[in-house]
Amino acid sequence: MRFDKPAFTFEDQLDRLIERGMVVDDRAQALRYLEHLNYYRIGAYWLPFEADHGTHQFRDGTRFEDVLNLYVFDRALRLLVMDAIERV
Repeated sequence: MRFDKPAFTFEDQLDRLIERGMVVDDRAQALRYLEHLNYYRIGAYWLPFEADHGTHQFRDGTRFEDVLNLYVFDRALRLLVMDAIERV
């Protein structure tokens, strides 16, 4: 399989999110999270914030912090569920 998409740096990825309408208050923090979590992994959590899935434009007021909070909540919930399952 051949991949034709060019590789983007973390800076490029963040710039793309900003161009699509995402508000980023702390650029350095957002870059750290993109580096550690991966653009595509966290991308699943910004889908509900998209106004148009075709162009990937975000709704007005969409903040990187909101997307990150959704990811953190989901991660904590998954850990709690796995702990409960293990006990059963």
